[in-house]
Order: sequence, then C-alpha cells, then structure tokens
Amino acid sequence: MHDWNLNGFPFLNTWTLMSEAFEASYKAVESELGRHDTTLAQLNMLLILDHCKVPLTPGQIASYTFREQHSVSAQLSRMRKTGLIKKTRSTKDQRVVTVKITPKGKELLDRVKPIGLGLAADMVQTSIPKDNLPQFDEYLKRVRDVALQKLGREAKPVPSTFRLPENDGGCP
Repeated sequence: MHDWNLNGFPFLNTWTLMSEAFEASYKAVESELGRHDTTLAQLNMLLILDHCKVPLTPGQIASYTFREQHSVSAQLSRMRKTGLIKKTRSTKDQRVVTVKITPKGKELLDRVKPIGLGLAADMVQTSIPKDNLPQFDEYLKRVRDVALQKLGREAKPVPSTFRLPENDGGCP
C-alpha cells in the first residue's frame, strides 16, 4: 500500500484514506480470523443470527450485511455444510427458507467473536481518541447516508427482533 498524499485534492485524499483504512483493517481482521478457520463474512452472519430473536431469511441477512443475496446464499450453503447454521423450509410456503445458528455455530462464534471484534475495536481505540468518536461516527454516517441515497436506499433502525449487545466492558 502506498501513501498517495493527495493533499492538493482534499476530498479525493479523504476518500482514498477512508478506502485504504477500510481495506487494510478488513484484511487485518480477516487474516486473524483465518488463523481460526473462519472469515469475517461468517463472523458477521453468525453475529446477526445470534442476536436475532427469530430465524431470518437469506434476503434479510443480505440486507443486514449489505451484501448481494446470491453471495449470502452461497456463504450460508457453505456454513450449513460445516454445521454452523440450519436452514428450514417453511411449511406454509416452500419457497421461504429461514436460517438459525446451530450449537456448533454458537461455539465458533463464542470463540472467534472476542478475536475479530477485539482486533477491530483495538484498531479504532488506538487510532481515534474516545472523545472524537461521536463526531467521527457522525461523519461516517453522513457518507453512508449519501451513498445509500445514491443507491435509492436508506439506513433503517434495527428491528425490535434484535438483541443489541450490552456493554460489559469487553468487546461488543
């Protein structure tokens, strides 16, 4: 990776830094999770399934992870084959499939969650002073919302079917 130093183009410089920060941090977490035979995509899906009070459809998971439904379905198929999730076809409508985390998936999640989320939290904590987080978050939300608007979408509140993590002093 290079330090492009595009200071003469402030918005392009910020975009480049934001992109590099995302890619580098994603790869750092992905690399660490790979040592534990999992991926960030799996971790994200297991987190969503674990925190949801009801089984979810692959389409719902896709919307929560901001991924394409076909890539989520392929990932879920791999996770089903390894016993991390269970897919159930609706008895009322055979086209509808719901997904639940299995005990094996929960065990993996419990093992890798502190690793993946801990590394992510550490990268943010060592880079951004805690007092600056609210302003930084606000700027990121603005960029996210403009991008979603361009896609004809919007950020929605978390559904009531989700249990949000409690702050226990550890990783989220």
